[in-house]
Amino acid sequence: MFTNPLEIVKIRLQVQGEVAKSIEGVERRSAMWIVKNLGLVGLYKGASACLLRDIPFSAIYFPGYNHLKRDFFGESQTKKLGVVQLLTAGAIAGMPAAYLTTPCDVIKTRLQVEARKGETKYTSLRQCARTIFKEEGFQAFFKGGPARVLRSSPQFGFTLAGYEVLQKILPMPGSESEGPSVGGHAEPAVGLQKATAPLPYLRSRNALKIILDLDESFGMPKTPMGKGWMPLSGIRS
Repeated sequence: MFTNPLEIVKIRLQVQGEVAKSIEGVERRSAMWIVKNLGLVGLYKGASACLLRDIPFSAIYFPGYNHLKRDFFGESQTKKLGVVQLLTAGAIAGMPAAYLTTPCDVIKTRLQVEARKGETKYTSLRQCARTIFKEEGFQAFFKGGPARVLRSSPQFGFTLAGYEVLQKILPMPGSESEGPSVGGHAEPAVGLQKATAPLPYLRSRNALKIILDLDESFGMPKTPMGKGWMPLSGIRS
C-alpha cells in the first residue's frame, strides 16, 4: 500500500525511456509531472495486483528463509549464524518467491503502464489475465521471471542480513532482561540467587510450592466452641 505509487511512477519512467528511443518527437515527462497527472487515485492504480504479488511473495519467502536458517544452517539459541550464512539463506529463499509470483507482477505492470494508441488497454485483474492468456499464451505470464530472480534474490538477502545484524547491535529495550537466557534456561531471581534450571522445572517447582503453601483447613468452618476445625459434614451431623 505504501510503495504502489513509487511502482507506477518507476514503471512509467522506464517505459517512457524505451518509447523515446523508438519514436521521435515524444516529449519526456518528469516524475513530478506523472504524479500530478495521475492524482491520488491514479497513483494507486494496480494496487490490488501489487497486493496479489507481494502477499504470496512474503508467504513463500519468510518461511523459506526461516527453514534454511534453522534446518540447513543449523541456527539455534546456542548457535548464531554469520553474515555470509544469513545472506545465502535470504538469497536462496528469494529465488522461488520471486519466480513463482512473476505472473502477478506481469499483470501489475500491464495495468500500471500507460496504454498508447493501437495498444491493448487493461481495465481489471480478470480482464488483464484473460487478455494476456488469449493474445500471448501462458508463457507470457513468466516473462521477466529470471530478471526478477536476479533482482529480488540479492535484494532481500541483503535486506534480512542487515536486519539480523542490526537487531544484534541495536536490541530493543528490555529484550535482554525479559527474554530467556542462552540455551533455553530461564534466569529469574529467587531470593538473592539466580536460578539456572530449565524453565519447565522452575514452573513445576513454583506450582508445587503454591500447592504446599495452601492451608490444609481451607474450606472448613471453625466449631462454635473453638475446639478446632472440622468438616462441614461433622457440623451437620
